[in-house]
Amino acid sequence: VMPNNVWGIAIDDSKIQRKLLVRFFLYAGIPEDRIHIKGSSAEDVKNFDNWAVNFVDNHPNDFFLMIIDENLDIQEEQDATRQVTISGSRDISEMRSRLLPDQERRVLALIRSANDSASDVAIYNSRAHGFLPKAPIKKDSVREVLVPMWFKRFPKFESVRSNSAEGSVIIDDSGV
Repeated sequence: VMPNNVWGIAIDDSKIQRKLLVRFFLYAGIPEDRIHIKGSSAEDVKNFDNWAVNFVDNHPNDFFLMIIDENLDIQEEQDATRQVTISGSRDISEMRSRLLPDQERRVLALIRSANDSASDVAIYNSRAHGFLPKAPIKKDSVREVLVPMWFKRFPKFESVRSNSAEGSVIIDDSGV
């Protein structure tokens, strides 16, 4: 499904969701060695935009599919009983504003959330390139949802798709 020069990057504060996001990227056709899942620590969450800007900068010939959880809950360092929620869409908006135009054109950033009211989705779409509902991840539904968003963002890949055999991606998810 995906060209060879695509990275799958995600951030989620839930261990289970991070594992599911690996599967999502594998189903999308991104090899495991090109997948980066962040969010296992407060530092991961707080530094995601800096990490992502540097990563995009260090890979000038690549494309990036980013999936960002909207509500990233972390513990305050000073007070372990206090939980703080960081907005993933606000974070990705900040990251996008720091990228050079050529870099930003190579990113498809999607907000993933269970909060899917029209007003919430409008906010996500104003800060990122699109929205993914938190729904069960199935091989066929990944392609169904992702392919239209990918070609809308990167129309030049449409001609590549029409020249290749559709559905020829083989996924080995035994390691997930």
